[in-house]
Amino acid sequence: MTGIISVLVLLTGLIMAIWPYFAWYIRLGWKFKDAEPSDLALSTGRISGIVLVIVGFILIVSSCSTGSGADSKWAEQFKEKLDAGQVKEISIGMINPTILSEEEKNTVIQMIQDAELRPFDAGDVFGSNNAGKITFTDETSLDIVIFGPSGGIELHPKAAEKEYEIMSEELKNWFHTNYSDQ
Repeated sequence: MTGIISVLVLLTGLIMAIWPYFAWYIRLGWKFKDAEPSDLALSTGRISGIVLVIVGFILIVSSCSTGSGADSKWAEQFKEKLDAGQVKEISIGMINPTILSEEEKNTVIQMIQDAELRPFDAGDVFGSNNAGKITFTDETSLDIVIFGPSGGIELHPKAAEKEYEIMSEELKNWFHTNYSDQ
């Protein structure tokens, strides 16, 4: 949405800077018969247009850079929670979930900490071999999808725009061996 507003601000600024008479007429001139803008009104309109062009560029640049920054920030915050020992439990299965033992939980956490989290967009693709949940001590949680749309182990946070594939063959093999089709 910010991108659309940015482009509209930029286009409005360009029109005001390039055609100040047209911008004046659209804003005020149509209200009065045989009215002409003063030189000051045209100069002010042109300067305002230049300011809007600059603001539009700034908004476009910031809207383009915000998306990936927010995603990488989420991944960093997630790893910080893992490092701080804030994982309360990891459960696997949807109907009768199995809660991982302390040893299994620590093993999974270590494999996730060692892996890269690659953002991807699952879109409207659904389905998985299994699923579960990582619950933190602050009672927040996120879904873990086992062999989902990416073919690997995925994190599906509610607070981020993207899903994340955990890039770890070791973790895939561990889940395949211990919790496939449960």
